[in-house]
Amino acid sequence: MRRFAILGVAILLMGLAPAVSATQEVLIDEGTAAARCATSYPGVSGPDPLSGCQWDMQTIHAGADSRALATGKGVKVGIIDGGVDFTHPDLAGAIDVAASCSFIYSTTPTADPAEVANGDCSNKAAVQDLQGHGTHVATTVAGRINGIGIVGVAPEATIVALKACTIVGYCFVDSVAAALRYAGDQHLDVVNLSLFADPYLYYCANDAGQRALLREMQAASTYAQQRGVVIVAAAGNEAHDLGHPDLDDISPDWPPDTAVVREVGNNCRVTPAELPGVITVSAMGVNTLASYSNVGTPVEVTAPGGDAGQTASTVFGRGRILAGWSSTDATGTWEALIGANRAVVSGGGRYVWISGTSMASPHVAGVAALVRELHPGWSSGAVAAAVARSATPMSCPNPPLSHPTRCYGGAGNTSYFGAGMVDALGAASH
Repeated sequence: MRRFAILGVAILLMGLAPAVSATQEVLIDEGTAAARCATSYPGVSGPDPLSGCQWDMQTIHAGADSRALATGKGVKVGIIDGGVDFTHPDLAGAIDVAASCSFIYSTTPTADPAEVANGDCSNKAAVQDLQGHGTHVATTVAGRINGIGIVGVAPEATIVALKACTIVGYCFVDSVAAALRYAGDQHLDVVNLSLFADPYLYYCANDAGQRALLREMQAASTYAQQRGVVIVAAAGNEAHDLGHPDLDDISPDWPPDTAVVREVGNNCRVTPAELPGVITVSAMGVNTLASYSNVGTPVEVTAPGGDAGQTASTVFGRGRILAGWSSTDATGTWEALIGANRAVVSGGGRYVWISGTSMASPHVAGVAALVRELHPGWSSGAVAAAVARSATPMSCPNPPLSHPTRCYGGAGNTSYFGAGMVDALGAASH
């Protein structure tokens, strides 16, 4: 499974999928979806047609009360990902196109030629999302209140699209580090990284090559934070305890078929999730920790990421996260999600239900944007501290979950949930 957290959906490679007809695209329309969500998620509501599907926003208290205090207005949030759909109707007026940039290079493996810019930020076409993951993340942060689709955590924040991941979801260190440095140069307020930096899951200090790549990521992260950037990152989807790692069986994931099973310890780190100063986010389903979520001491807070296994088959969307998808998906994922009854069209825009820590992280990035709006002079560390301080404390589950790791820590700070469930209203109230 790629680090892009589209759990349970096979992704076809680079443009091999057939085009979808207009008839197919309205298999689920917004009226049908809204009606089914009203039954599946009673009591969930909001201003836009699909707001009733957003159980996740209710969970983190992102709604009219939080928006009365802060909306993210004036705050720039960088989405370091696979690009953003510039034409998505729920992002109309939300994207700073001038500041957006692609850091995919002619030497980047798996890149589509259309996304290669070699760091030339004048090539805006290269930033367009050719899959959909980045658009899902961006609309979770800043989906507009506009009578279309959904509403984001910070619906007046500005999105800066920083493409560091290829069409098939590889996010190599040189691209990710360049995007982080650029975020620092631009003095962005917040960046979201729903990824791990390839080609290693864990970078181990006792290997010279891995150590050099880890240092490159550390230096870029430090550079960005020193220039005021709050960095939010997904914990990952391997169901590992990052505080007590033991095996890595997927590295290196490039070149193909070179991965080896190796023992890893605390001299080995997942990046960016384990970089100093980063807000690392675990994922929740509708009831408790998501079955796939990484956990451990690096986790600062938790947020909804979705987990179909925690919901009945009669629940529309199965407790996954609904957000936007790209109109230029060339991977076949849109078609696969239509076939799985997990895609809907609203106002001409595409929306899908998917799960992962990738989906949890942008909820936290949105909350960080609310804090930054209210406290523009605060350091990145002060904003991160406010996000954690305002979270709703959670204790280890009792009885224990059937998760591959055990939960440890006391009330208010655990290995599963960190300081607890991120809280938009709580953060905006401080």
